[in-house]
Formats: sequence, C-alpha cells, structure tokens
Amino acid sequence: MGKNAEILEVSEKRWFDAQEFERSLWVRSNRKNSYFKILAKFSRAVRNPKMLFNYLKYRDFYCGDDWNYWWMEQFENYRRLPKSVERALEIGCGPYTNIRLISKQSKIKEIYCADPLIDIYTSFKLSWLSTQVSKGKIRIFNDRCEKINYDDCFDLVVCINVLDHVQNANQCLNEIMRVTKRGGFIVFGQDLSNEEDLSNRIVRDDIGHPIKIHHITIDAIFDNSCESLLKRILPRDKGRNPIAHYGTYIFIGQKK
Repeated sequence: MGKNAEILEVSEKRWFDAQEFERSLWVRSNRKNSYFKILAKFSRAVRNPKMLFNYLKYRDFYCGDDWNYWWMEQFENYRRLPKSVERALEIGCGPYTNIRLISKQSKIKEIYCADPLIDIYTSFKLSWLSTQVSKGKIRIFNDRCEKINYDDCFDLVVCINVLDHVQNANQCLNEIMRVTKRGGFIVFGQDLSNEEDLSNRIVRDDIGHPIKIHHITIDAIFDNSCESLLKRILPRDKGRNPIAHYGTYIFIGQKK
C-alpha cells in the first residue's frame, strides 16, 4: 500500500460542500453556548483529573474544544517552540484554534487567525476566538489556505488538522512555506490516508474531508525546506480515527 490513491485537489463545488458541512457542524455545536455550558464542561472534567488540571493551568474558561488538547500532547506541549514570538499565524484556525494553547507556552506579540469561515466562528459566544477578537487582541481574515494575502512575514505558522478540508493540498503546503520567515517555525499536524484507507467508500466519500494525503507528499515539502525539531508519524492505532487514517503527521520545523 502506498500513496497512489491520494486525493490532492478537488473541484470548487466539492470544496464548497465540505465548507457547508463544517459550517453546519459548528453552528449546531455552538448554538447553546452559555456560562452554564462552561460550568458543565468543568463538571465533566472532575472525573478526568488530567483534563481538569489542563483547564485550570491554561485558564481555558471558554466554550468549545476540537481535539486541541490531544494535538498539544502529540506535539509534546509545544516545548520545541521559542519562549517568545513576534508574529504568529494559524491557518485554518477553526472555531476554537490551537494557538490559544500555544500562546500559553510561547509569548506571542501579534496573533493572526485565518479561516474561510472566520466570520461565522467569531459569532460564537464565549469562545476564545470571539473573546480575543472582541478585545482587539488578535487579527482575523478569511483567506483560504491556498492563498494567504501576506508575504514571508510570520515567525510562527500553525496548520493543524486543515489539509483534509482544503481544495488544493499542494498549494496550501507551498503557502505555508511562503508566508513563514526564514528562521521561522512551522507547527504542522495532519491525518494521513493511503490506498487501504481509500478502499473504504465511507472514508473516500466523506463529505467534510475531501482531501486524502500521504506522508510522502508532505515530506517532499518539509524535508527540503526545514530543519526538523520534532517529526513523527503516529501509527494507525494511536490516531484519532484508526478506521480512516493509517497515520498522523506530527511536525515542528524551522525554515532554512
């Protein structure tokens, strides 16, 4: 089994259908955001001391999480990143973001968050993203991953759990490299697919995840352009969805 069955580009309509799926999913999830929902979150965490500790440690008094703590654990709590960062960008930030946790490890002077659905996400009450925007502490824009309207000006670029939602994966990988400064850091995480995964029709036709990418394609970008600080591929049984993904790509690198 290899990378032959990758799906690296889809039509505009296929991408739009995936975005509508995401929009509907997160609107339903955030329809009843309230302080009661935050209290319920902490009440559930009482049965999970590790999670309760994290909520208190990171002062995560907000609604919503999308595996962000799970990703943080795979990235070894982001401790390979510098203690201070001038400008950071999260591409495809989603409604809850990963940079909300990264910013607790590294002091970031300027935070930028990009997502095609950012206007929807910032309307969700009591989320970290909407709260930071209302306080004027972060900058947002709705650029797609394929075309970020900035030059190579970011000291840190984060892209986690994004490529399976895009229209053109190779363009996105090239954009990640382009907007990162020389000497800047990249945090990249991605579920991976191969022929075995795509032989499952349910996986292949998953409306919300049109792109299916193999680690060899990602290696071709990062191996030549970055010094690896943390790189591993989680095996199928260690990933979030073993039925659909042979592995999970975990990478922190510094652009040469």
